[in-house]
Amino acid sequence: MTAFSGIRVLDLSRVLAGPFCGQMLADFGADVIKVEDVGGDENRKWAPVIDGQSANFLSVNRGKRGLTLNLKSAAGQEILAGLVRKADVVIDSFLPAVAERLGVGDARLRALRPDLVHATVSGYGHEGPLAGKPGYDLMLQAFSGMMAMTGEPDGGPVRAGASFIDMATGLLAFSGIASALYARQAGKAGGQHIRVSLLETAVALLGYHVPAYTLGGKVPPRDGSGVWHIVPYQAFATRDGHVLAGATNDAVWQRLCAAIGADQLAADPTLATAALRIANRDRVIAALAAIFATATTAAWVDVLEAANVPCAPVNTLAETLAHPQVAAMRMVLEVARRDGGSMPLVGVPLNLSATPAAPGGAPPRLGEHTDIILRNELGFEAARIAALREEGTI
Repeated sequence: MTAFSGIRVLDLSRVLAGPFCGQMLADFGADVIKVEDVGGDENRKWAPVIDGQSANFLSVNRGKRGLTLNLKSAAGQEILAGLVRKADVVIDSFLPAVAERLGVGDARLRALRPDLVHATVSGYGHEGPLAGKPGYDLMLQAFSGMMAMTGEPDGGPVRAGASFIDMATGLLAFSGIASALYARQAGKAGGQHIRVSLLETAVALLGYHVPAYTLGGKVPPRDGSGVWHIVPYQAFATRDGHVLAGATNDAVWQRLCAAIGADQLAADPTLATAALRIANRDRVIAALAAIFATATTAAWVDVLEAANVPCAPVNTLAETLAHPQVAAMRMVLEVARRDGGSMPLVGVPLNLSATPAAPGGAPPRLGEHTDIILRNELGFEAARIAALREEGTI
C-alpha cells in the first residue's frame, strides 16, 4: 500500500519544480497524468538529449501517464474540464494571466471540482510587483542573493552546480499538497489553493544569512568552498584531488591539528578560539593548505575520520553515483523502459516505513497515453479521438 494510492493528479506544470512535485506524488502511488501542449514541455528539448529524450525531462517525470492537449481550443477546454472533475489534485505553473486565459485559474477549477487541491508554482510569488514575471532557477539564484555570496573572493558571482531552488520548490509543493489532502480527509477543509514560488523558496533557503544581516548587519562574502564564520571549514587541495575538512568548534580544532601534525598551530594562542581563527583566516588556511597538499585525499579522509574531525572527499558526480552508500540508500534506480530494458534515474529521497515509495516506469513519451486516457477516463470513441488529433486538439 502506498500513501497516495487512489489519488488522481493532473500535472499541467512545466520544466522542473512542478514536475518534480508530480513525480514525488507518483512515487508514492498517485495516478499522475502529465498534460502537455501538443508541442511538449520545453525541457524535452534541453541538452543533453539521449536517445531522443532530454535528461532534464527524464529526471522529474517518472511514473506518469502522458497526454497532449491544446488548451487554447474549445475541445481542449472540454477535455480539461472532464479530467478536472475526476481529479483530486491539479498542479500548474502558469503566470496568473495565462492561467485565466487557458482556463486553469483557481476559481474555474474549483467550480468544476469544489474540493480540489490546486497547487500553483510561480517564479516570484502570487502578490507584489513581480507576480506576473516568469522565473527560472538561475534567475532566482541571482535575484535572491545566492549568486552574490557564491564564488571565489577575487572572482565574480557563481551559479550553484544544481538547480536546487527548482527542486526544493517542488518538494515544498509536494508537502503542501500532502498537507491539504490530509486536511481534506480530516474534515478540516475542503479544497485549497497552494501557492509556492522560487523566490519564497530561495529566501527561505538563505537560512541563517537572513538574521545575520537583519540583526547583525553581516553581508556574507564570497569564500569559495568555505564559510566566513567557521575557520577552517572548506576544501583543500591534496596530492590527487580535494578534501573538505573543518573545525566546527575549538575542541575539533585541537583534534584536527593533532591528526595532521600541526602542533604549532594547535599551540598558537592567537588561533585558540573560533573568533581568533576567523580574524586570522588567511594565515590558518595557508598553513593547512601546505599540509594537505602532501598526501592523497583517501589518506587524509582516513586520518581525519579516525580523529572524529568533520571531513569528506570532494567527489565527482561519477564517484558519488558509484559509492556503495548511495547504492545502499537506493538513490539510483533502474526504472523499466517500454522496450523491456531499464534506465538509471534518481531515487526517492524520502523513506516511509509503512507506506514506502513504489516508483513507476519510465517517463512518458510525448502524448504516449493520450488515446487510452481519453477512452478510459472520458469515454471517447476512436473516431472522436482521431478527429481531435486531426484538428490539433491532441
